[in-house]
Amino acid sequence: MSNLRFSIVALVAGGLLAACANPSPSSFTPGSARALQAPSRGVEQAKTRGGRVLYIGNIDGSPGVGQVLVYTAGMKNPQLLRTISNGTGRPIGLWVDSKNNLWVANETDKYPASVTAFKPGASSPFFTITNVYGQPGSVAVDNKGDVFVNENQQDEGYVQEFAPGSTTAEYTIDTGVSGYAFDPGSMAFDPQGNLYVAEEAKLQLQIVKLAPGSQQFTPVNLDLKNIDGPGMGIDKAGNIYVGNANGATVSVYPPGQSEPSRVISSVGAYGLTWVTPKGAVYQANGESSVIEIVPGSNTPTYTLNCSCQTLGSAVSN
Repeated sequence: MSNLRFSIVALVAGGLLAACANPSPSSFTPGSARALQAPSRGVEQAKTRGGRVLYIGNIDGSPGVGQVLVYTAGMKNPQLLRTISNGTGRPIGLWVDSKNNLWVANETDKYPASVTAFKPGASSPFFTITNVYGQPGSVAVDNKGDVFVNENQQDEGYVQEFAPGSTTAEYTIDTGVSGYAFDPGSMAFDPQGNLYVAEEAKLQLQIVKLAPGSQQFTPVNLDLKNIDGPGMGIDKAGNIYVGNANGATVSVYPPGQSEPSRVISSVGAYGLTWVTPKGAVYQANGESSVIEIVPGSNTPTYTLNCSCQTLGSAVSN
């Protein structure tokens, strides 16, 4: 974990999160995930038929080994369905692709750094990338199946691009962002297929983008003054959602605008951000909860608390 993440945990432990999460109108504390028995795959499919599942990366499953917690999504009486502990390493960033496969970016701890992929309902990976350049912080997969991994290499950001099915990167691209307390943040695609990458350096968030087929990042024109990331996401309309750990907010920037049109308040935004195509926001708080904001809301809708330390989450299609 980077120095930034250590500072995040310290801030949260100091009570800032409690102040942020209290305004949410409802919450659910499922208790220790490790103490629950995971139902069979058939039970999970029955419970989620016609619905979605929420994946939460827990970097503190056991010493040096993380896990992914699988809940029913929607935040209405969420239920823990199962726990994935094989191939999860130290899970930071999560991604669900167009085929509903789960992708996990794992930092080094007891196991080497890696990216692992899981079929829907599976508890063991069907695909693993270990030939990474640095410490993976997030992963994204485009509609063609190309895999992008955002990594920290000596306090500098790099994104590696892997062709479908390949474990050797085609390209290793410098994002142009570097500095102390560097933290590779969220990634997302806009409606035109541009890859947006959030990078945290010197306690300041920066966002860059990569055009399809390009090997050079360019800065994105957003007013990010006093925003301390690393969360970011994009909905199907092209609105960009940016988490701010300092202000406990998520700012929403319309397409082509450098200033936010609205700000979602009272959000513990210490982790990565996941945004659904319709604009629902799932914000990992960096400690023990994931906050949901329904589309169009300016305050949290629901807070799911768990016995975990989560820096990333994702929702199935």
